[in-house]
Formats: sequence, structure tokens, C-alpha cells
Amino acid sequence: MTSEEFFRLLRQGQIPEVIVLSGNEPFLIDRARKAVRSAVFGAGKDDFNDNQFEAKGTSAEAVIETAVTLPVFAVRRLVTVKDIHQWPAAELDLLLSYIERPVPETCLLLTAEKLDSRRKSTQLLKKASAFVEFKPLAERELPGYISQYLRQHDFAMTSDALVLFCSMVSGSLHDVHSELEKLIVFLGEKRLIDIAEVQAVVSRGRAENIFELGHAVGRGDAATALRVVARLTSCGEPPLRILTLLVRHFRQMWKVRELQVQRCPEKEIPAMAGVPYFAVSDLLKQGKRFSRVDFMAGYEMFLETDLAMKSSGADADALLESLVLQLAARKR
Repeated sequence: MTSEEFFRLLRQGQIPEVIVLSGNEPFLIDRARKAVRSAVFGAGKDDFNDNQFEAKGTSAEAVIETAVTLPVFAVRRLVTVKDIHQWPAAELDLLLSYIERPVPETCLLLTAEKLDSRRKSTQLLKKASAFVEFKPLAERELPGYISQYLRQHDFAMTSDALVLFCSMVSGSLHDVHSELEKLIVFLGEKRLIDIAEVQAVVSRGRAENIFELGHAVGRGDAATALRVVARLTSCGEPPLRILTLLVRHFRQMWKVRELQVQRCPEKEIPAMAGVPYFAVSDLLKQGKRFSRVDFMAGYEMFLETDLAMKSSGADADALLESLVLQLAARKR
């Protein structure tokens, strides 16, 4: 089931007896969870019939016992179990006995980061429930998502401001919405967001540090690059997110370099590469230090580091530092 179909059901008052919200985008899952709760209880609060569990430390038996209990002075009971991906297969199998014959007066809401599709329990969950998967937005989808959100709230953003905004925020929708809310408050009675508002409101710390990191790597300054990495990690920035933003910086650098090689007029590069106009000059300088072969090799390093961070159990900070040193050593 798509997210659009799911929200349409809720708006129509059709609440599935079993709902599974899965994926690696916690902001979207949390929004969907709140929508389910609103559909069940409206704007009110129900301490008797709103039961919440964390899978870790909770048995499927306890969840089932609550789910089969009829609601108290209400039409429905909501039973929420978070992070069921942390349950062993035996617990999920036990829960399936309930899912095959759910209590009509109960809405069982399950959330998970990722479920193994090879497991029989996952396959049965997909068949027997309203199963909705929320994936993180791809970088190319972010501008459209932001524009749509602003339209829904009667706001708009100029194209230049949108490019700048996307370059300054991470891919996390929590961060995106946090910055958008600050912008809307800052606007007052205005409805159009321009570059000036973005520059005045959106936090530049991460963007400036990431650009400084990319610039240091581009000119082969390993010492500065390592200092920036240490600064970011000491501020709580996850290494995997730093890697993601570094990949984006290199993608932008490669785009503008390729357009320059193709003799594209510099004034047209920002729109064609999707980068802020004031960043083009520095990106071109950095890009000149890398050949096409260097860029391709860099992407192989990004992939290897990403896989190692996610699967090997190695020190993510050390992997990031090693990557930065390798990239800086490729200065032409």
C-alpha cells in the first residue's frame, strides 16, 4: 500500500485493524503514527485505550493480551508496538497468530526500521495488514517535496532560494521541517521566501563545515580536512551523514566541472547543475584539481566506505578519516 492510499483511508474513516509502518525515515513514520492516533481518538486523549509498547523488553504475548481486551467506554482501542524489527523471529511468529484473526475493535499499529523480506513472518505481515513503507527522499526529490509542503501551507519559495535551502540542509526530513518552520515564523505576514530569508534564518554551521571539508579535500589539504571532520563529529554529526553530505559536495563539483569542460556559459551552470550561483566559482576551482578518472575512483571509495560503515562494525570515525586522506591524496 502506498502512503497516499494509506492516508486516504484514514481521511475516509477506514482504520485498518493491523497497520505496519516500515522504513528508514523516522519523520514520515512518526507523522503516519500521529495520523493513525488522530483517526482513532480524534483530537482528544484516551488514557484507557491508548496502549504503547517498545518491542525491546516487551513480549508478543503481552501485546496480544492487550489487543484482545475490549476498549473501555470507547469504540476502539489503539495498541502501538515500536521497533518490531528488534523482536526475534519467534516473537513475530507468535504475533502472527493474532494478526490472522484480529479483534475488530482494536487497531494494532506496528513500526519497524526494516524487516527482512525473506522471512515468512514479514511476507505474512505484508499480506495480512496495511503495510506502508517510508523511504528517505532521494536528493532529487527534496526540492519538489519542499515546494509541495509550502504550497499546502500557502507559502512559496523562489527557485534560487530553494536551491540554496537544499544545499544547506541535510537529507533528514526532521532537519528540513525544523528549518522550514523557523523560516515561516521569521516571514511574519510575507508568503514568499527569498534568498535573503534563507541566508538569515537557516543554520549555516553544517553547510559551511561541509563546504570547507570539500574545499580542503579538493586542494589536497589533508590536515585541514581532518580538523573539519573532527569538528563535525565532536558536535554530534554522525559519520554516515558527513559521508552523505561529502558525496553530495563531490557530485556538485563533478557536475559543474563537466559543464565547464563542455563550454557551458558560467552564468547557466547554477541552474543546470542545481547549485547556488555564489558557489559555482569555488566548485569550479575545486573541480579542476580532479580528472574524470579521479571522480570515478572517488565514488568507488564512497561506496566502499558506506558499506563498511553499515556492515563491518568498524570504527566509523576512522573510516571517514581514512576516506578523507585518500581523497586529499588525489590532488592533481
